Amino acid sequence: MSLLSLQTVTKIFGGLTAVNEVSFDVEQGSIVGLIGPNGAGKTTAFNVISGFYNPQEGDILFKGHSVKGFPPHRICRAGMARTFQNIRLFGSETALENVMVGCQVRRKSQWWMPVFSLPSARREEEEIREKAKGLIHRLALDSYMNEKASSLPYGAQRRLEIARALATSPDFLLLDEPAAGMNPQESTELM
Repeated sequence: MSLLSLQTVTKIFGGLTAVNEVSFDVEQGSIVGLIGPNGAGKTTAFNVISGFYNPQEGDILFKGHSVKGFPPHRICRAGMARTFQNIRLFGSETALENVMVGCQVRRKSQWWMPVFSLPSARREEEEIREKAKGLIHRLALDSYMNEKASSLPYGAQRRLEIARALATSPDFLLLDEPAAGMNPQESTELM
């Protein structure tokens, strides 16, 4: 069974068919690229796969179950994360806080538990903080940990978005043009 399977997926905007009967399978553990010229529908396909758009036709199977029509947060909770072609960080939050947001999808304690400073909620918050610090280190963002995301250099913002996606502990990661707009040095650092 494929981890992801698109079955004749079509997305139409008004009279424009952006994605036309796209079908493919992605096996567990594989690395796959979706290539095409500008305007070919790559980002639209990512938006359909991750629940930001609903396709008019076809189906999307993730781990053998249809996720067609699921909102993005449910698809993320199921184990799929993504980055965006145009960076979407919380600019007024620090790099650490941005990554910690990604960890929230796996949080076990209820939303109200931290308000009452329950020991289990405090413990989980510390685990989230440590996981986020580890991802920041892994993506070589240590020097930016306490900086506002909006003040980071472009390449660091790209890596931060990847760290936040990884913080969701995904089984499947969609990277939408992860090196777009980077200079050669930033691209090398990303690799």
